[in-house]
This record gives sequence, structure tokens and C-alpha cells, in this order.
Amino acid sequence: MNKSIGDQGISAILLFGSRARGDNSRGSDTDLLLISPPDTPKHKSIGHLSMFFYPWEKLISDACNGDLFVCHIVREAKPLFDPLGQLDKLRSQFRLRTSYAREITHARDLGWFLDRHAGALNSNLVVRRMVWCIRTILIAQLAERGTPAFAPAALAAAAPSAADLLASRHQRRLDATTRQRFRQYLVQEIGHPVLPDEATLEDYRALFAQTGNEVGLQTIERGIRSTAEDAHHYR
Repeated sequence: MNKSIGDQGISAILLFGSRARGDNSRGSDTDLLLISPPDTPKHKSIGHLSMFFYPWEKLISDACNGDLFVCHIVREAKPLFDPLGQLDKLRSQFRLRTSYAREITHARDLGWFLDRHAGALNSNLVVRRMVWCIRTILIAQLAERGTPAFAPAALAAAAPSAADLLASRHQRRLDATTRQRFRQYLVQEIGHPVLPDEATLEDYRALFAQTGNEVGLQTIERGIRSTAEDAHHYR
């Protein structure tokens, strides 16, 4: 098995997320980081298996820059296949930044976009992105204090107002209660949106492009495409 992995250019496979921590539930994904050649697709999902492909050079660069995804890896990952000891090398290079304002701003802007335009997007994607926004903000805030955490229980303890939303991370459909709680979290914890209430989807697309908010841009494209596919399916 190890030979076939090496033949594909995969130098390490690391388990992270809830299954690495041991707090996984029935609906939890199995999250794998595969250290791979530069031209490999970045992400691929098959059922509850979620695979993230990263070249070693990018991981090292991101580690030196305090990237929160790499922070997750160096704090919690467990090696399934790591003959070169790359996880330990990555840990030795990781440095937290003093500010994660960019990550917080991106999550805030996406959060307000979801609040304003949830009806135009795929419901399942909206719920997952709402949880992503809250997790990103909380993880970034904790990282600024030097105590990053990723487990839902730890994040809920840091922000009790978000506990119910974090608990709904495996929910598949957006309901009125979730929307209300998410809006309350944004108002109470994050503040008012940059764009006015009447800002259109295209206004947010322009904002995301201007600020380099890749997750925001991906959410618009994937959300609209999924909604169109659902509409076609039920004709």
C-alpha cells in the first residue's frame, strides 16, 4: 500500500479534525491531509471522506505565516503515513501571528452575505458556511490570544452565544431558528455589515473580489450552481 501511495507522489497522509481528536459523532467527516505534488486538486470529497491535497512547499510557507488551517494540522493531526516525518517538521516551522484581522473580516463579510441572501443559495451550503464563519472568527480570536482551539466544545465555551449554532454543524437544511440565531450572533459579536442592507449579490461578489475573499467567491458560485441544479432536478 505504501508503495502505491508513493507512486502517486503522496509523501504523507495525516488525519485531522474530529476523528483525530476523538470527539466525532455519527455525521462527522473523516478529514485527511495528503502532502502531494503541486498540480494535485486541492480538495475532494467522497461521501463522508474529505481529502485536502497540499504541496509541501505551500504547507511550509503557510506554517511560517501562521495560517489557521496549518495551525489545525500542527495542533491536532495524527500521521497515518508519514515516512519522512513531515508532520514534526511542519510543527517546528509553525508560528502564530499576532493578528488575524483578515480572517475575521472575511468571515464577517461572508456571514452578512449569508444573512442577506440565504434564499438565493443552496440551503445545505448556507448552513455549512454559517458554521464556517463562526468557527473561523472564534478560532482567529483565540489564536490572537495565543490559545487556538478547534474542538466544538472548546469553541462553544469561548462563545456560549454560538453554542447552538456550532451544535448544528451537521444539519442539512436551513430553518428560521438557525437564521435568527446566526443573525443575533453577527449583531452581538461581530457588528454591523460593511455593505448596506439593500446590497445585491453582485455587490457582495465585488466586495469579495476586492478583499481577496476566496471562500466568499466560492460560496456564491457553488451556492447558485447548486440551487439551479436542484431546480432543474425537480422540474
